[in-house]
Amino acid sequence: MADIYDEINDLEFEVVTMTDENGDAVEFSIIDNVACGGERYLLVVETELMDDDETDAIILKEVSINTDDVTYELVEDDAEFDRVADLFAQKAEDYTVETDD
Repeated sequence: MADIYDEINDLEFEVVTMTDENGDAVEFSIIDNVACGGERYLLVVETELMDDDETDAIILKEVSINTDDVTYELVEDDAEFDRVADLFAQKAEDYTVETDD
């Protein structure tokens, strides 16, 4: 996972709402986004955990766009995750990205 540090808590973020495996809505704050290989990725943190300096971020991949909805999924492939995490790390200004190697 990527770790979010610094003073990102003072910034305002767009949010996305996702449904977890139990059918519950979970709100995530979008920290950043990148494009890689024609795909769009979001670096997000669960909104209610934004105040925690050691909060783990999640990388989501855009998988489909309908008229009003966008569908995202977790990036679970290690090579894809590392590639995208490196892109986030390169453009990071308000956060630090560390990956578990």
